[in-house]
Amino acid sequence: MHEQEGWIIVTSQKPGRSTLPKDVARRRYIEIGEIVALEQIRTDAQTLDRQALAVGPFARLDAGAVAAHDGKTRGAITNLFGSQAAFQAETMALALSVGDWIEEIEYPAPDDFPSAEAWIDALLVGESARGPQRGAEPSSSYAFLWTLWLSAVPYGMWSEEVSRPSMEEHVLWVQKLEQVIRGALGHFGLALDSGVTVNDLASAIASLIEGVWLNQCLTTQHPSDPKEPIVTALRRSGRLLWRGATRSAPPPSSQESGPA
Repeated sequence: MHEQEGWIIVTSQKPGRSTLPKDVARRRYIEIGEIVALEQIRTDAQTLDRQALAVGPFARLDAGAVAAHDGKTRGAITNLFGSQAAFQAETMALALSVGDWIEEIEYPAPDDFPSAEAWIDALLVGESARGPQRGAEPSSSYAFLWTLWLSAVPYGMWSEEVSRPSMEEHVLWVQKLEQVIRGALGHFGLALDSGVTVNDLASAIASLIEGVWLNQCLTTQHPSDPKEPIVTALRRSGRLLWRGATRSAPPPSSQESGPA
């Protein structure tokens, strides 16, 4: 900016050419891009709490492709839901609220096993099978609803519409695990170690299962022991949890009865 004969002249300066090395500049813009992507997720998540809005893969759901699976056209969807956007939002809401699937879980009965470790092993094998399997064909199952939930998790950092049903489902699942753990402890004559609660153990098992499910999305083999299947990671880690949290129950104290 400079003055010339009573006028103030504003001159714009073009930004100078970057002096950063090319690889450093590329890295910088990629890191900025990551932040901008997260800011967009936050914006979408906050919008989702104010109005029905599909996010992630649900926002790309094509009503025409869905209707074609049933031999119909897009009109069949829009007639029922009013618009493709409404259909996308309702599909997402249903996929994120799947508590009914938790009620249907059937855990192995302790009576069918010779030891507590055999029982917990069977429970974990069943949970591995209930989760996602890399390369499997998409189907309407809990495993694939769980993977769809994964795609919405980043939005849950800012959206109650995502976090609330997710946490409600998690609590239901942990409560179901608490119930079967109590039954197994009583059947096998075990007690929890000092300072450990049933909720502690159930929460640890649930977190372990979902942690291995993340790997099951990516591999069919044990990540650190490729000659073993992925379920081995869950079984080995689950046994460690069980051994560390339980011990033999003390015998019931006998009360001496005095002379009548």
